[in-house]
Amino acid sequence: MTISTGESLITAADIDDLITRVRQTAGDPGPLESAKATLFSGNGNGNGDGTGPGPGPDPEAARLIRQRLLVTALRHGGALLAKLLSRLSPRETAMVRRYAHRLANFLDTLEVWAAQPVMLALMRFGLPYGEAETIAVAVTLLVR
Repeated sequence: MTISTGESLITAADIDDLITRVRQTAGDPGPLESAKATLFSGNGNGNGDGTGPGPGPDPEAARLIRQRLLVTALRHGGALLAKLLSRLSPRETAMVRRYAHRLANFLDTLEVWAAQPVMLALMRFGLPYGEAETIAVAVTLLVR
């Protein structure tokens, strides 16, 4: 797994991609548009791109939004899911793709996202310990 620091993990372009994918499945992109507005319009120089200095959204609210975005990405694919998968080996990537909907359903039930419950759920799905642990860590790091 590749871990890097200092990068913006979820970008406005990732959310735009999810909005497009949800629209293609006749879903309601309203919550995604609200999430994008919350994460990026309160940031910086007022133009909504999040590039300038500024307080940004409440960290707890932002984390919850990022969690919802990841669950949506697990269901619809796209750039955000690709970011998660790029941190994993080919075998782990195949496992995430195979169990994406089950993982999304499980993550919907969690109030507090932590690596251990995600790992245990993945193991219940049939993943070996090592792969389950790596995937769980990657999921939790992406939404921090």
